[in-house]
Amino acid sequence: HNQTLCFKPNSVKVNENIRTELTPKAICSRAAAKGYEEFYFPLVEQNRLRCVTNCTPGVDGAINCGQGQCLLERSGPVCRCFSTDTHWFSGSRCEMAIHWRALVGGLAGGAGVLLLLLGLLSVWLVRSRGKDRQRRGQSWDKDRQWFEIWDEDTVGTFSNIGFEDDRIVNDKSFHVALDNVDTSTKVHIQRPEMASSSL
Repeated sequence: HNQTLCFKPNSVKVNENIRTELTPKAICSRAAAKGYEEFYFPLVEQNRLRCVTNCTPGVDGAINCGQGQCLLERSGPVCRCFSTDTHWFSGSRCEMAIHWRALVGGLAGGAGVLLLLLGLLSVWLVRSRGKDRQRRGQSWDKDRQWFEIWDEDTVGTFSNIGFEDDRIVNDKSFHVALDNVDTSTKVHIQRPEMASSSL
């Protein structure tokens, strides 16, 4: 319909410096999903190019996951292990098989031992607290006995029952700690009174 095509030689620029060689590795890198390019490599079979990974079965260097499946992740090929009704598979190549009954029995046994240890620890704590209370109770009983015989008229006096008995005092069992005496304390001594005795 009366249209003409006009070619201008200066409108087209040819860059002769860029030359890309199309290698099988480059083809596989372009065909791979973004982020997975480095894990694909070319495999030429009977004039046919296949892009494969280490998860492709039958390839040299393919990962054998045993009781699992090889999956390609962004970090590289990994094995995802299967579980059956009787076994649980684990390990980097799913090489360890653990029987479910053994696993459950081991966990139950470990929990039982832990509960037993907690029970023994609780009993020990209760007994040690009871002994502490008993010791504190005995100390309070001694203080109460002293308080009951204490009289306001005899402030500052004391008696040593050991000397009043005819027992011999052992030097090893009698110590006076003069370092603990407060010399600034004022002591008030009641005047002695004479009591007349009628005979």
